[in-house]
Parts: sequence; C-alpha cells; structure tokens
Amino acid sequence: MNVKQPLLGSSGTLFFLVIVSAFPPLTTDLYLPALPTMVEMLNTTQTMVNLTLSVYFVTYALGLLFWGLLSEKFGRKPIMLLGLSIYVVASLLCALANNIEMLIGARLMQAFGGSAVTVVATAIVKDLYTGREREKIMATIMSLVIIAPMVAPVLGAFLLKIGSWHMMFFALAIFGAFSTVVACGFSETIPQRYTGSILRSWAD
Repeated sequence: MNVKQPLLGSSGTLFFLVIVSAFPPLTTDLYLPALPTMVEMLNTTQTMVNLTLSVYFVTYALGLLFWGLLSEKFGRKPIMLLGLSIYVVASLLCALANNIEMLIGARLMQAFGGSAVTVVATAIVKDLYTGREREKIMATIMSLVIIAPMVAPVLGAFLLKIGSWHMMFFALAIFGAFSTVVACGFSETIPQRYTGSILRSWAD
C-alpha cells in the first residue's frame, strides 16, 4: 500500500473500496421488483417508470467524465464525500417522491452523486496499489461486487413485501450514509494534485 491508512488499515480500506464499488448495481437493481407497483402508485405509465433507469444510466456515464478530473485537482476524499452527500440526499428525495417527475429528477441527482463515488474508488485503487498487488485488489473487489446484482433484487423484493417501494430508496440512503461514515476515516491518497484551472483540466 503506497499510502498508509491509519484509521481504516489495510482490511478496512479494502472493505471501504468494496462497499463504494457496489453503488452502481445496488442503485439500479434494488428497486427493479417494484417497477410494476410504481406504475400504479405514481399513477403513470411503464415508459415513464422505465425512464428512471434510462436517466440514471445516461447521467451516471456523463458524471464519470465530470468527477474524475475534479478529484485530480481537489483530492479523492473531498470529491468522495461530496458525491456521497449528493447521493444520500437524492436517495431521500427518491423515497419521498409523490410523482414520477420528482422521482426522475431525484434519480438524475442520485446518478450524478453515485458516479463520483465510482470514479474516486477506481482512482484510490490506482493511488494505493501497484503491479500485482493492484491486480489482486481489483480482482478481489470485482469478485465481491459481482454478488451485488444477485442480492439486490432479492433484498428489494423483501423490502417490497414488508413495506412499499419507498423503503428501497430509504435503504439506499442508509447505505450511502454508512459509506459516508466509513469515508470520513479514509486518508487522502492522491500523490500530487493538478494545479491548473478546472476548465483547462477538462479541455486537456
């Protein structure tokens, strides 16, 4: 490990990287069992409900390009905490949505915050590990994260059975809040920050 993590340690750092890397599959797959129910509850169409997925994917993809360069300038930890904060607030807004338009807007915001988490998690692996160690860490993270798409729909179906679709987004907010607490114990890893302007960094 190139940069010591006094609070998290090596095992805690790996745990942190695993949970933040699980954001994309959890956020997209957890509420899939509730899609038919949401059509009725929100008094809308299946097309509009499906748009909550499409908007998420497009915004998430664009956000990956946006946040990466900012983390080079301002550091990994500030961008990670900002992304997590946006994600938690957006998840709560999703849970409180009473119409499809509000839900779509909140999902856009959720994707924007979630993309920052993904970008920084990948950058942290690059900062902390090199060579064969990096390959082993990435393999470990991916092998654990791949379980998330299998677990998320099952968990979503359970939450739908004991409550409503709103609970799924409350669960995501709790997951994001927990990740934020863990992220607070993370020590900055970027070896040298970008010193140019933000606009120039995007142009480059």
